Amino acid sequence: MKNWKENRALACVVLAAAILGGTFGIGGAKLSSAARSVNEAYAQNIAGDLALRAAAAQNIIAEGEAALGADAASVKTAKRVVEALEAAEGPAQEYAANAALTASVGMLYEETRKVSGDDKGSVLQTQWSEFLSRGNIIDNSADAYNEQARAAQKKLSGFPASLIAGLTGAQAEEFSA
Repeated sequence: MKNWKENRALACVVLAAAILGGTFGIGGAKLSSAARSVNEAYAQNIAGDLALRAAAAQNIIAEGEAALGADAASVKTAKRVVEALEAAEGPAQEYAANAALTASVGMLYEETRKVSGDDKGSVLQTQWSEFLSRGNIIDNSADAYNEQARAAQKKLSGFPASLIAGLTGAQAEEFSA
């Protein structure tokens, strides 16, 4: 009779371990996959355009330096904002840096255009068009990405998903303020 009770206790332990393993193993994999899918969507739809927008901003800054001088306040501000964008970690920080980039590069463009003239086809005008175009692409992509991120956040916030997500580090961050 003693063996039967020991085996039953062992069976309960094995069953509990299997349930926990299944919940955390399979659940963790599903949650990680959901978060990874959102992060991949960000990389494919927003991050590349942000990098190209920053490159256009750098070119506008170079034109601004040539026209206004490296010590001009608008040149220095735009440089700092580009550096902030490059140092930003995650979609929310990149969103904030991108908003600041819009304002600072816009101001620099206007000052440079007044000093150097803004001929159609000039480097300044071409880079400004690229800068604005990438901004529009990012704005158009942001809504779909944010919707996907919110759906993933909803999955990650319930119980036991929030516990599992905390243990596995799965997260989905919106690209907005």
